[in-house]
Amino acid sequence: MLREELIKIVEENLNIDAENIDFATKIEDLDIDSIDLLDFIMTIEDKYDIEFSDEELDQIKSLEDIEELIEKKK
Repeated sequence: MLREELIKIVEENLNIDAENIDFATKIEDLDIDSIDLLDFIMTIEDKYDIEFSDEELDQIKSLEDIEELIEKKK
């Protein structure tokens, strides 16, 4: 269920079609700018009522990393 929710957030915030979303893809390969990425992270934090530390943000390399962090914080 979390993965499906994240796919929807990616589609809405990053304008990437669901069929093109691979959770192993590196964030840097998604062809999004830093402002879009920041908005995306803020949307996730708001939706799940969590906050990522600077250290956690530095460790995020893929959507899979984001998914794992959310699961740890839930």
